[in-house]
Amino acid sequence: MKKILTLLLVALLSLGLVACSNSSDSINAMSLDDIMDKLYEGIPEEDLPMLSEHVAVTADNENWYLGTSGLEFEEAIASESLIGSIAHSVVLVRVDEKDVEAVMNTIKDSINTYKWVCVGIEKDDLVIENRGNVILVVVDALGLSDKIVENFENIK
Repeated sequence: MKKILTLLLVALLSLGLVACSNSSDSINAMSLDDIMDKLYEGIPEEDLPMLSEHVAVTADNENWYLGTSGLEFEEAIASESLIGSIAHSVVLVRVDEKDVEAVMNTIKDSINTYKWVCVGIEKDDLVIENRGNVILVVVDALGLSDKIVENFENIK
């Protein structure tokens, strides 16, 4: 009887550990649309620019959103200010996990943080983070970067 209880306890603890370890990887399974929505949670509407709908990043617009073309990624979406005089762009890129560092470095080296006519941010203020196979790219002159990164890090 003790052996059965011990095995049962070990099985339950193992399930708990698996559940905890999978929670950090849950972002890998989430849709990019859901992740993007979570990035803006807790930011008062009056602090947000008028944002575009989530735009699929494709070969045709990849250079605009990521500063380069020909990147190997599974999918990507962007959300930007609809007003061209506001420097605000958030892009999520899903890649094969083995390519995360290389893709992040390419974006960092290539992205144009002054792609709008007369506004932008310095390259040092560019935010590129990742969790699992999802890369977050933030070009923001509104002071929203810290909250967006905090939200990204807290996605469960």
